[in-house]
Amino acid sequence: MPSDIQFRQLLLDVENDLTDEEHKRFVFLLGDDIPRRQRDAPLVVIFTTLIDLGRISERDCSYLMKIFEGMKLLTVAYRIAEFEARFAPPVKVPEDIQPIENGRNNSITPDELVNDFLTDGVIISDIEQTSSLDSPVINEPVTPITTLSLKNSDLEIFENDIWSDEFLQKINVKNIRPYEYQRVLVQSAIQAGNTIICLRAGGGKTLVAALLFKYYLIKKTTSENDKKFLAFFIVPRRAMLKEQLEKLKQVGNLRVVTCDEHIDVTQYTDNYDIIICTPQRLLNCLKAKTILVSNIDLLCFDDCHDSVTRNQYIGIMQYIMCNNIDYIPPVDSPPIIIGLTAIGVQSFSSSQVIRSLTDLCAIFNCLKITTLSEKENEEELERCVTRISDDEIIYVEKEDKYETLRKTIEKELKDLILYLFINKDTNPLRIFPEKRFDENGYDQNLELLKQSEQKNQHFSSVLLLNYTLHIYRHLRALTDLTPHMVLSDLKDQFEMMYKGREHPINIDTLIYNHCHDIFEKKLKEIEDSEQILTNSKLEKLVELLKNHAKNTNSRALILVEKIFYAKKICEFLENHSDLKNIIKPCWLVSQNSAGNVKLNGSQNTTLEEFQTGVHNVMISTDVVQAGLNIPQCSLVLRYDFVPDSIGTVQARVRARATDCKYYLITTKGNTSVVQINIHITKACQFLSSILTLKRLIKLIYLDSPNHIKERDSRQCEQNLKNILEIWKGISLDDFQQGVLQAKESFIQKWEESLLKTITLQTNISESTELTGDILCRACGYLLGKLDKVCQYENAHFISDHDFYNRIEEKIFNQPQIYARSSDIGKALCGSKNCRTQLGCIKKLNDYPEISPIYPLKCASIKIKSETGEMILKKKWSQMPFKFPKLSKNVDINNDDDDIFYDASDSLPGDS
Repeated sequence: MPSDIQFRQLLLDVENDLTDEEHKRFVFLLGDDIPRRQRDAPLVVIFTTLIDLGRISERDCSYLMKIFEGMKLLTVAYRIAEFEARFAPPVKVPEDIQPIENGRNNSITPDELVNDFLTDGVIISDIEQTSSLDSPVINEPVTPITTLSLKNSDLEIFENDIWSDEFLQKINVKNIRPYEYQRVLVQSAIQAGNTIICLRAGGGKTLVAALLFKYYLIKKTTSENDKKFLAFFIVPRRAMLKEQLEKLKQVGNLRVVTCDEHIDVTQYTDNYDIIICTPQRLLNCLKAKTILVSNIDLLCFDDCHDSVTRNQYIGIMQYIMCNNIDYIPPVDSPPIIIGLTAIGVQSFSSSQVIRSLTDLCAIFNCLKITTLSEKENEEELERCVTRISDDEIIYVEKEDKYETLRKTIEKELKDLILYLFINKDTNPLRIFPEKRFDENGYDQNLELLKQSEQKNQHFSSVLLLNYTLHIYRHLRALTDLTPHMVLSDLKDQFEMMYKGREHPINIDTLIYNHCHDIFEKKLKEIEDSEQILTNSKLEKLVELLKNHAKNTNSRALILVEKIFYAKKICEFLENHSDLKNIIKPCWLVSQNSAGNVKLNGSQNTTLEEFQTGVHNVMISTDVVQAGLNIPQCSLVLRYDFVPDSIGTVQARVRARATDCKYYLITTKGNTSVVQINIHITKACQFLSSILTLKRLIKLIYLDSPNHIKERDSRQCEQNLKNILEIWKGISLDDFQQGVLQAKESFIQKWEESLLKTITLQTNISESTELTGDILCRACGYLLGKLDKVCQYENAHFISDHDFYNRIEEKIFNQPQIYARSSDIGKALCGSKNCRTQLGCIKKLNDYPEISPIYPLKCASIKIKSETGEMILKKKWSQMPFKFPKLSKNVDINNDDDDIFYDASDSLPGDS
């Protein structure tokens, strides 16, 4: 129970929350509950009277809450409800779900244990890759390209001389002639050995890499009696696989293939020279020792500056450089290392630049940076590489009428969130996030609270937080879209969530009905008002597209932040009267994005139709920015969304046509007095940096957050030239000495970290038994026993007959076909109150006798140990267990009295 001082402090906070007008309304609603002579008194006097009369106390503030709810002052009511909940005794948990049942006891003992026990806690990581646009329909490896006979090739020409047409034809470089500056980079890289190649975006780094692949292929096959050559081209994002494949194919007779996440890399090593994959694909093989570093001739790291995948790049380099770890096989002949980068270092001093370049070279075990040093080569680069003709940040003024409507809708959605927390029927367990609504990180705080409720098995609270997160994230979209777009999509999302459950619990129904009624009412009000109010950013988008569509055979790519932005903006453009018969829009998002209902064939068709001109405008999430190669694309628009420096560069080089344009649409900064004070405080903290102070002052008066990010990203690219000039001015001996020192320091830290992790995981594997239950993370429904979990490559599934009766199946009309498996549907939680998606249904070509299996998403399950502890992890590799691998020697599901699933459980169709 709160103290009297705490209770009175709450009342003072409430007084501070009220305006003079709200004060008068509050006193009016009190009516005869206070003497008439006190109605003009300060609130502290009125509160004292209510305490003396027993209307309010530190134990019960429901009287005040009822009045403030009636006044629609939900922020004040929320403050009181949160105070009550903080000191209230625990509330009994409602019985929302079926009791957890016991599964069977028979377990499987496969011959092979998981070899991958290096977890995400150290630099070697298992970060899951973002999905690509590439079709997951991947054929079995086709007959490989015949290797060119290169016995008589003159490597000295490759290394030191001018390349004649005759020489290029001899090495089968026919379809494209490298520029002279590219030849210079290739020859400089050959002389350097391990090196980082720095060249601005669009300069053709991939072709340089392809020529280096060809050189080292020739060198090995002519000097080592046709011994097998093997190289990897590592790209940071899956969306880049297909584009890089097409570029490498420009150099003839390179046997090159892409390896997506559904393919085992080892099936390509015998028949191909170059494998293009994400770092995690190769790292998994190195961990499992199915590929040894000693068997690799060359590693090329694209975007080696990329901080997102830096840990995975480092994970690969550890297998080359950490020679004192017994777990890592010794490297007899390390591969050549080539790094590619186009981004400068975002720093302002020479010492910082030198330190960044030193660390970059140390990580990739090289002593030299390869770049253009001759003026004629730099001039050729500027002359031959297309530059964006119009590159602008477009500010859009806010319209008063729209802002009034937006703020009204925003307040109503905020009040809806507050109401859901205040109301004891929708929040019976009285949970409240720690952060205030308008504080930074509010949504992250909601996520943390949801995880806590998942651990506590409070299904009703999990549902409340799921609905709340949807409202909050849509609320933020009001600055980018129209209220009608936001509310209609929010209504559709709630429909999908609620109606996906066969038997919703009472709280679920209460929340859904209340929100549905509000959305319906507000949408009808907007439609009945007949006001054509649209976001000024959307109108600017229409204006730019109208002008762009005048060019024949043009393409425009619009990059947006969220999936539903892509859908809603596409609908908006399709129905806009000024764009009828002018543009033909389509939308495309990540293959595995939440909320994406397009199947593979549909996505591939959309991309092909954009490439061929059936559609001339594509609205897409940022994941596709690196995967599109459309020569006709002459306009790239970022719709008030800037992810990072790499995203900016990748987006800008999507515009490939002559006279191409790149725009960022954003609004002017709207900094409040409070924000100004914060910025001034920061400025005072960093007065030693004049540039920081200038940046903060500029932010206060003009810039939007996305403008700042865009400007900084562009500055990184512009810095590249200045950075290289700094590097050229350094003594090479001093630089290399610094690299060697940094390298020694890195190796020491990496080895210490790896040894600790290996020791920890070894202890876990020796002491931790697979005892416990696998539960649905959302509702706590029992799915199976922990000792029945098996691993197939990176997939984890429960191999137990009882499990198949504890899930609901939703079968795809069209399976997603991969090289060694097919996804034929979704696996849903068996609880009719829940029906959360747990994972997919997969048929294995290698194991048809046990197919299908049901790989579970780690983020959709939780483990309950024998002691009652709940274990929640984002990835299976973070689990403190070693799971047995699926083995040909293991007879799984050998009983005759059951099948994998009941036919009556199947739900045909996929929405």
